[in-house]
Amino acid sequence: MKSIDFTKPGGFPLTQDQLGYLQEAYTESIGALAAIGGSGATPYIISGIVISNPSIGTYSITDGWFFYNGEMVRCLSGSVVGASGALAPFIVINPESSSLVFNNGSTPDVIFDKSATIVVLPSSTATDATHFPLSSLQKFGSSLGNNNREEVWSFLEVDTPAVDGGVVGNIYYKKDYISNTLHLRGLLTANNAQNFAGSPGTMLYLMGTLPSAYIPSNSVYFSTYYFVGTSVKDDVGVSWIKQVNCVVNVAGQVLINWIKPEVGVGAYGVNFNVVIPLG
Repeated sequence: MKSIDFTKPGGFPLTQDQLGYLQEAYTESIGALAAIGGSGATPYIISGIVISNPSIGTYSITDGWFFYNGEMVRCLSGSVVGASGALAPFIVINPESSSLVFNNGSTPDVIFDKSATIVVLPSSTATDATHFPLSSLQKFGSSLGNNNREEVWSFLEVDTPAVDGGVVGNIYYKKDYISNTLHLRGLLTANNAQNFAGSPGTMLYLMGTLPSAYIPSNSVYFSTYYFVGTSVKDDVGVSWIKQVNCVVNVAGQVLINWIKPEVGVGAYGVNFNVVIPLG
């Protein structure tokens, strides 16, 4: 991050170069902070710009700021009517400039500003650096969330011995760093379901162990659901097997409390899709 130390004695040599350096210091920093939410190729709201649509073709926005093409732009409040059919509401960026009188008598344009307003344009108007459809505005955080959520699923391959039900399948997992949560999903099939402990002595069976970065600070319980076309009852014929209890413990173990099915049912499957807090 750029900075200048103005505290040194001797008469600081303030020149246009130093002023330009200061301007770069704050514009770069602001741009870097805003880019947390995305590149700005798609405009997104930093603050304000509350959009209302009280009736067909009528749109209003409040004051605010948005980030677009690497720049922060101030948006002025306003309203439009008639934005329906072949017409649509657009945000138009209006550049402004003004001059100063220099010591040599010249008056170059050196003060620049940009502000944006809401207008009505033909729906077919192409987006460019100076205007875009109002509907293109996104709220800050949409890209931030995507950038901090793992894109690729990792997985645990499940393949337990026949004595432990002969369970096969994959448990997929990935992490969301902003919400500090773990997303688990999977489809598992117990091919030797008659080997599970019978009621009431059911037990938890280990399906796999998650890496350390994906382990919750407290044991988390959830349910997995029966996944076969025809329902089956438990081994004592009392209840239909509709859901099965599961837990991820503080050692990262994924455990399922498999239920032994009624006689004659050799296999059944379960599936789950759950978000687990890690903190």
